[in-house]
Amino acid sequence: MAWLVYALHALFWAPFMVRGQLDKQAGLQQTGPAAHRNSAATALVWLHTAALGVTYVGIGWGLFNAAVWDWPLAARLLGVPIILATTWMIIRVMMVFRSWRLRAELTAEHQLCTEGPFRLIRHPIYTALVLLSIGSFFLVPNALTALGIVTNFLAGDLRARAEERLLIEAFGERYRTYMARTKRWIPGVF
Repeated sequence: MAWLVYALHALFWAPFMVRGQLDKQAGLQQTGPAAHRNSAATALVWLHTAALGVTYVGIGWGLFNAAVWDWPLAARLLGVPIILATTWMIIRVMMVFRSWRLRAELTAEHQLCTEGPFRLIRHPIYTALVLLSIGSFFLVPNALTALGIVTNFLAGDLRARAEERLLIEAFGERYRTYMARTKRWIPGVF
């Protein structure tokens, strides 16, 4: 099972790496001064990193110490299609999101993205990180991977709210209109 978990996670993170390299080669990295910045942006990235760390500690604890709940293999394998679908969503995000950044900062060149997965939800990357945690929980079910779902949702929600304030500041009524027609996490629900 360990090789499957490793392969799925490598597949999930690959689009971020490929996009970063392609942007670097094309000279598309946004390096200009931030026109709109959230003062807590760096702290929120670290908080989200710690939240992801909870999931990865849970995976390590489960795989290396056989600390997993006794679930049928069929239930555990539900994590595979969740992570694969989430990976496809990230690939689609990276194909359309021209202004992707790690921190909540917008340069003067920032473009509002409402295409691809952004047509359905405002924060598909944060949603994907929660779904990655859910898929990981199914594959390696234990208390820490369950806690990883909660911590990733809370960290992602804090980041989403901070980014939305910046986007309203930068794009005004255009972003408010977008917010009115799309939900933050789950299409048509929340």
